[in-house]
Amino acid sequence: MWFKKIKINEKTTTQKLIPFLTSGLSVIIVFTIWLFLLELSKQINFNFFDFITSKIINISPEWGEDGKTNILFIGRGGLTNDAPNLTDTIILWSIDTKKQLTSLFSVPRDLYVNISEWRTGKINEIYSRALSLNRNDEKKAMKVLEEKIEEITGEKIDYYVNLDFEGFIKIVDLVDGVDVSVEENLVDYDYPNGRGGYTTFVLRKGNWTLDGETALKYARSRHSTSDFDRSLRQQQIISALKKKITEKWFLSSAGKIKDLYDIMKEYMSTDMDIKTIVWVALKMKEDNEMLSFNLNNSCVYWSICTKWWLLYTPDRWLFWWASVVLPEWATASNLSEYSKIQKFANLVFNYRIMYKENNLINIFNSTKTPNLAKNISDSLLKFWFNLPSYNAIWNTKWELYKETTILYNNIEENSETLRAIQSFLNVPLQKVEKPLYSSDESTKIEIILGEDYLQLENNF
Repeated sequence: MWFKKIKINEKTTTQKLIPFLTSGLSVIIVFTIWLFLLELSKQINFNFFDFITSKIINISPEWGEDGKTNILFIGRGGLTNDAPNLTDTIILWSIDTKKQLTSLFSVPRDLYVNISEWRTGKINEIYSRALSLNRNDEKKAMKVLEEKIEEITGEKIDYYVNLDFEGFIKIVDLVDGVDVSVEENLVDYDYPNGRGGYTTFVLRKGNWTLDGETALKYARSRHSTSDFDRSLRQQQIISALKKKITEKWFLSSAGKIKDLYDIMKEYMSTDMDIKTIVWVALKMKEDNEMLSFNLNNSCVYWSICTKWWLLYTPDRWLFWWASVVLPEWATASNLSEYSKIQKFANLVFNYRIMYKENNLINIFNSTKTPNLAKNISDSLLKFWFNLPSYNAIWNTKWELYKETTILYNNIEENSETLRAIQSFLNVPLQKVEKPLYSSDESTKIEIILGEDYLQLENNF
C-alpha cells in the first residue's frame, strides 16, 4: 500500500467539535452523476454543480406532497472479502426538501432479527441470504432487506444504493486519503484479515490522514468500542471522503474524474433513475443541513449491558454465543419488538426540525411519588430530547398539579419540539412569559408532572 496514516497538524477546538452530520449517500449520488455525465458527454465543465444547474431544468421527481424521500444505503465486503455480501453498513437516508433537512439513521449490523418465518440471524445476513435464494438477483435481495428496515423503522423506502468496500478503498486512495480526528486510542485485537483469521489494528488518538485500507479498518472495527461508536466512525469517514471529493483540485482533474467513474461503474449499483439522481444532488447543494442518528445502547467495550437505551446486549448463550443486540423489551422468543425504535424513527424523519431547534427542556415532579421526574427524563433522553445533565430534574416543592402540564416560553406553540413531546405525552400546553421553576433562564420547556402520571408511563 503506497499510502499509510500520516500525522497532520492539530486542529482548533471548534474544528474538532464539528459533528459528523453528513451523508454517506450524498457521496454516492455525486459519483453516480459523474458517471452519467461521462457516459453522455465528451466535454466536462469542471464547475460541476453550475453546469448541472444551467443545463438541466424541470427535473423534479414526484416525491409526494410531504417533499420527503427515503434512500437505503448499504456497504458490503465485496468479492475480495471472506463474506462478500454481508452488509456491514446500513444507513437509511431521508431528504426533506420542504424543511431543508436531511436525516441519517444508522442500523447496527449486529441487530438480531427474524430473517424469515423459519430463520433468525443478524440483520447484516439478510441481503446475502436473499441473494442466494433469488439466484443473485440484486433487486430482489435489496427488496427483502428494504422490507425488514421498513418493519423496524416504520418508514417507507423509495430507493437504494449498494456499494462494495473494495470500491471504497480505491476511492479513498484516489483522493490521496481522508483526514480524520481520532478522539481516543483505538485498539482491535480481532480485526478480520479477510482470510478467515484475525489481525491487530491500532490507531492512536490524534489527527490523521488515512489511506483506503486504514480508513476501512477504522470504519469497520467492531471489537474496539461499541456498535454505536462504530456507526459514528462510519459517518465520520464518509464525511471526510465527501469533503475530499468535492474540493476544487479534484473537480478540476479530468483524469481523477475518469478514474472515479471507472471505480464506481464497477463497484456501485442503485435503482434510482438519472432524473432522481440529479435532483438529489441539486438538493444537496442547497442549504440542506444533515442530521445524524444512531440506535444507541449502554454498552461500553465488553462491560455487562442492561436494558437502558433503545438496544441492549442479551446473554450470549441464548444466541449460540454470538455477539448480538436486541431492541429494548425484545427477547430471544420475541425479536420483533420495534415500537420504541419506530417512535424514535418517527421523530428523526417526521419531527426533524426538533433537533435543529434544540430547545432546552426541564422536568419537575409535582407529586409525592419519588424519582418520577428522573424516570420520565431517562425516557425522553432515549429519543435525544435536549435535557441537560444538571438542574434539569427537580420538583415544584409547594405547588401540586393534578394534571401533567407543559409550560413553554419564548417559542411558538407550533414548535416542532412541543409537537414531538405531545406525541408522547398528549397533555395540555400553557404559555408563560419565562421559566417558572428552572434556574436556567434559557429553558424553553418545563414539563410539570401531575397526579395523572400513571397514564404517562406506557407512552414511552
